Amino acid sequence: MTAQTSRVDRTERLLNLVICLMAARVPVHRSTIRSAIPGYADASSDTAFERMFERDKDELRAMGVPIETVTDAHGDVLGYRVHPEDYELPAVSFSPQERAVLAVAATLWEETTLGPTAIAALRKLDATQQDASAPDGQVPQILVRNSDVATFALPLMRALRERRTTQFLYRAAGETEERRRTVDPWGVVARDGAWYLIGHDRERGDPRVFRLSRIVGAIEVCATPVDVAVPDNVDLARLIAPGAEDESVTARVEVQAGRGAELRRHALSIRQGSNGQGPSSAEVVVQARTREQLVTMLCAAGDGARVLPDQGGLDREVMAGWAAALRRHESPFEPS
Repeated sequence: MTAQTSRVDRTERLLNLVICLMAARVPVHRSTIRSAIPGYADASSDTAFERMFERDKDELRAMGVPIETVTDAHGDVLGYRVHPEDYELPAVSFSPQERAVLAVAATLWEETTLGPTAIAALRKLDATQQDASAPDGQVPQILVRNSDVATFALPLMRALRERRTTQFLYRAAGETEERRRTVDPWGVVARDGAWYLIGHDRERGDPRVFRLSRIVGAIEVCATPVDVAVPDNVDLARLIAPGAEDESVTARVEVQAGRGAELRRHALSIRQGSNGQGPSSAEVVVQARTREQLVTMLCAAGDGARVLPDQGGLDREVMAGWAAALRRHESPFEPS
């Protein structure tokens, strides 16, 4: 038996002991514990069992499990038990605001391997909440559109934890082509609704800030250890200079009648067309805070909007956004 197998067996034995003592309505005698819980019967002698059981009790008590020793009037030990009310966690309750934050967190994990677990946990919390409804019956509706955090969270967490270098394709602001970057990651920072990776760019030999939404494809965690670690007493958020923020962007879009309400709300100008029988499509000059926000709005409009020609590859970015949405929503099962 290996040390790892022995450790797993002991962990299982401790868990079974806790379950046994919590489920019993009367104190459980040592002889019953020895015969009922797997692992104790393997003891070579009564003395070996006693030592094993005493170690297990001490370890569980050190972890906060309130094991009670029950004695009779003469001081003889009748057995052991754990009162559930002394060990169970109190009921969990969240305010509407806290529930909204948890919903945002679950959404951010939606497209990672932890997504199903996060959604299942959120549903279990909803089922147990009695007083977390919003005032006047209004439930907070929060939608996280950008999935860059969810997409890159796990590889970045791994790289930061293992102190390893990352590689990825990156399209800088104002550029149409992406370039491969090799970065020693220092941290991930949120600012004004955007997320940034901050680290040491090996090619340029300086600290750099990378906006996650401009990373193309996947982040590769290399076997190479970090060469330049984050300096002491450095505030990563301060490294995000004002120049790292996007200036507002505009685009000329043809929007069909009755479609593209969000695009129209962000319009600087609307030149309405006519087909002689009523309003038809309109040429809309749309303004957005970032290019990513602009692409998101155009994707959401579906076939109700068309990017007009000669706008720096904006139409290709919209097509890429549609393709990504299609991949996320395609069923992994074949129709029967």
